[in-house]
Amino acid sequence: MVRFELDVEIAKPVHEVWEYLIEPENVPEWQASALSSHQISDGQMGVGTHLEDERRFLGLHARSEVEVTEFEPERLFTLHGISGPVRFTVRHRLEDRGGHTHLQIEAEAEPGSVGRLMRPMVERAAAHEIRKDFDRLKQQLEAR
Repeated sequence: MVRFELDVEIAKPVHEVWEYLIEPENVPEWQASALSSHQISDGQMGVGTHLEDERRFLGLHARSEVEVTEFEPERLFTLHGISGPVRFTVRHRLEDRGGHTHLQIEAEAEPGSVGRLMRPMVERAAAHEIRKDFDRLKQQLEAR
């Protein structure tokens, strides 16, 4: 199991960060590997909502089904990959800090069939990409 933790300070109110973060159509704007993301279940976003992501990572193309497993408006948003080449969980915790947002990210992934020799390279690439993605999220939101 690979685990990452990251904290990001965003100079925008929690409400704005939350609304942008939970909209799947925004994902390709700030995540480098995302080609598309959209909701495939009916109803409003919440626990049990299913999404489909299409990604390219390290030259591989994959589709994954993702489920929202925790959803507390403007506080907590957790996604869990239930199909695709990598099983993962990404927890987003939001906290108001005087009109700005403190975003804490905890990500866990099981690289699956990645060979023992390739695993360190995949882990480094994923950690680098996650950091860059959340830097891009911060830039996107603060530029609005």
